[in-house]
Amino acid sequence: MTDRKTLSDRNETPEDVATLYSWANLHGAKYRDFSASRAQTRETARLRVQQAMEEEHRRAGQEAEAQQAAEAEHAAEEARAAEAARQAELAAQQAAREVERSAQQAARQLELAAQQAAEQAAQRAGQQEAAQQRAWQQTRPDRFSAPPVSNPAPQAAPYYPPPPQQTFDYPGYAQPQAHRPAPSPFPGQPQYAPMREESRIPPQNPWAQPAPREPVGRPAWLTSDRPGMASQSFPPPPQQAPEDTLQGSRDRMTSRWFALRGVFDGTPAPPEALPAPVVSRAPAMAVFSLAGGVGKTSLVATLGRALSARGERVLLVDTAAFGLLPFFFGACDQRPGLLRTFNPPGGSSDAPIQMVTIDPEGLGPEAPGQETLCGEISKFARGANRVIVDLATASGATTRRIMRLAPLVLVPVVPDMNSVVSVSSIDAFFEHNGSPAGRSALPYYVLSQFDASLPLHLDVREVLREQLGERLLPFALHRAPAMSEALAEGMTVMDYAPTSALAEDFDTLAGWVKSLSAPASTSYRGVRWSER
Repeated sequence: MTDRKTLSDRNETPEDVATLYSWANLHGAKYRDFSASRAQTRETARLRVQQAMEEEHRRAGQEAEAQQAAEAEHAAEEARAAEAARQAELAAQQAAREVERSAQQAARQLELAAQQAAEQAAQRAGQQEAAQQRAWQQTRPDRFSAPPVSNPAPQAAPYYPPPPQQTFDYPGYAQPQAHRPAPSPFPGQPQYAPMREESRIPPQNPWAQPAPREPVGRPAWLTSDRPGMASQSFPPPPQQAPEDTLQGSRDRMTSRWFALRGVFDGTPAPPEALPAPVVSRAPAMAVFSLAGGVGKTSLVATLGRALSARGERVLLVDTAAFGLLPFFFGACDQRPGLLRTFNPPGGSSDAPIQMVTIDPEGLGPEAPGQETLCGEISKFARGANRVIVDLATASGATTRRIMRLAPLVLVPVVPDMNSVVSVSSIDAFFEHNGSPAGRSALPYYVLSQFDASLPLHLDVREVLREQLGERLLPFALHRAPAMSEALAEGMTVMDYAPTSALAEDFDTLAGWVKSLSAPASTSYRGVRWSER
């Protein structure tokens, strides 16, 4: 019989019973009872199993305790976060109440100051009107002393026979024709009763005594300009030759009427300098945002570029001391306080764009009745068709000063819950800080960075439509990486990606702005045509 297990030590007693019997037969050992050894082996195995089970139970208990401790720590962390959020919400509510209270106080102060300024202006206007009325009554010509005659139907004015005419044999003098007043070309307009020429000449006029006296049938524009000329008594004029008197009449006529220049001497009139064009006041537009990152400056630059493509000469005003507005048009530096002009490439029919950076804090505080910031903008806006102001982010003081221009206010918002919550605060601010006439100037809103494939953006748009109604523009500015890429290249998206959907959005926005407020027009008044 072979061994089933090779023993490392021949004197060691095998644990297996079968092996033990085999070992005993091989070594000639007598049979012995190994039941005690087997019981001991089984007890040892049982103890080992029990120890393993206890170890497993202990390990499971430790893991359960650790998990409970972690859950308790997480719950405590969540409680601390909730408490911090509640404290922050309370602080924000208190800050909002403080801001609203200060805004109401400032609005009341501005309203009182505006009322005082309006009363003072009305008082000054009344005093000036009264002074002008007194001056007019003292210096008005006699020919306006007759009361107006109401003539509702187009009738011919009554005819008065002219006084006897005197003949003059001056060389080159044409006898005056009998003057008949023409009927009024406008039915329903009042007519002044015609007056005889003799009623404006006192009977003791010394000019009627010399032989060559003034003809009584002369037009009114050949009489003297000085008031009270007919009622004053003058010494007899020195005896002059008829040629000298006629020359004086010629000088008076040629100095008064341009068409008579050169009639007597035959020389052409000297060329005149072209007068300055008459430009109506440019409409103003202000772009406001309560927080950064909504694309306010990009909107100002791109909208100005879109209006330039439509032929408008736009002035862009940046109220931030160091903004990014010049970099959209290829600038490499910032020059606050300097008017800059950016011209389109050669061969382009687009109008140039002007830009200026004005720091309101550098102008100092404004006293009641002063408009320093608006005066600076009006000074730079000469010749511009439209003014677009990039308001500093969440700057209430600057916005109140700009509102004196009565601008059209546009607020870009991104489609998130922060915009939905802040709309009511923005409306409340502009209700208390409206136009100078006291009318509320509620702003318009446009969605920026809009993505129609996102459900959240669609939901926010519907909520804003319910809140704002028609003040939310019916189109949005879509989200596109071309906006950031265009700024990196030193241009607007209208030049960087003119065929993109975002460029079409800004072109639509420019059309909406033009439909809401027409640009200022440039015209010339009192300018004659010439052969130049």
